[in-house]
Amino acid sequence: MVPLNKNVRVSLILAAAIFLWLASGLFLSPTTDGNAGKSVDSSLTSIEATWVEVQQFRPQLSLRAKTEANRAVDVKAQVGGRIVAVPVEEGAQVVAGDTLCRIDAEDRAQRIEHAAAALAQAKIEYDGAQKLKQSGYQSELAIAQAKTRLESARVSVERSALDMQNLSIKAPFAGIVERRPVEIGDFVQPGQLCAQVVELNPLKITAVITESEISKISLGSVARVTLVNGDLLNGKITYLSHQADAVTRSYKVEATVENPQLKFLAGMSGRLQIEGQPVAAHLISASLMLLDDQGRLAVRAVNEQGIVSTLGITSVGESSDGVWVAGLPDSVALVTLGQNYVTEGEQVEVSYSNSPEPLNSPDNQ
Repeated sequence: MVPLNKNVRVSLILAAAIFLWLASGLFLSPTTDGNAGKSVDSSLTSIEATWVEVQQFRPQLSLRAKTEANRAVDVKAQVGGRIVAVPVEEGAQVVAGDTLCRIDAEDRAQRIEHAAAALAQAKIEYDGAQKLKQSGYQSELAIAQAKTRLESARVSVERSALDMQNLSIKAPFAGIVERRPVEIGDFVQPGQLCAQVVELNPLKITAVITESEISKISLGSVARVTLVNGDLLNGKITYLSHQADAVTRSYKVEATVENPQLKFLAGMSGRLQIEGQPVAAHLISASLMLLDDQGRLAVRAVNEQGIVSTLGITSVGESSDGVWVAGLPDSVALVTLGQNYVTEGEQVEVSYSNSPEPLNSPDNQ
């Protein structure tokens, strides 16, 4: 055998030492990796949660609306004749009983006198017939005929007096003369328009509501109207229709608001805000809402054992502080941080930002 020189022997010794060092690392690494694996398996996902409590919430329904006159009446002539006076102009305010148009009396005063004279004669004839009947000189038929003439004369007097009263066409209620199409000298027939009077105090607000929403409001519900010019009006719901529109399947809603200065006019558009019936709901941040596998709104919740669950919710309203939702337990801890990184049934490590309030606390009454 050829003897190895000194350099070769040193190189072999160093190589053997390096091999043994590397080999010892391989044998020790499983123990190290096993401890690390045990540490990973024992760690839980950390999340943050907050307790939210049920509250009474009044949903606000927002509807497109418009203002309307409380009443609008076409005041028409009841007798024919020539217009001799129109005391009010279009746009003028009137009170109940103000004369809108006056018709020429012509010979109606003489007709009243003639009818009164005929009535007096008929009464004399009837009284005379009664006296003759007592003496046995008058038949029952003659008595009945005399009574008929007397009643006809009385009706004629009343008719003539009524025609005289109807010569002045008066406002039926306080309001504004919207139209007055006749002028002095015009001849009107019975039933022809003299003027249109509209009542703007109170003012009526009309809107339509869907069949799914009408059950949420009732007569007397608080109503607020925001007109297109920014003016705000407060009133109450005074009418709910009981039959849906055959085409749209919507219902008519009316609210009444005070308008003493007649500042607000009929035909203005705006938004009608109606307070609905109170419901049990939770106020949460919109950022907490997710979509479940079916595409429905949901939130992540966690129980006291740290188990995550997904709860379906329904949005019932919005406010500046968040979203009002229904469908949650009275007291529930919602995941506020990390909800996108946990799944249904997963156990997590929870830190709470607040404590649950007792269900009988004043805030939950």
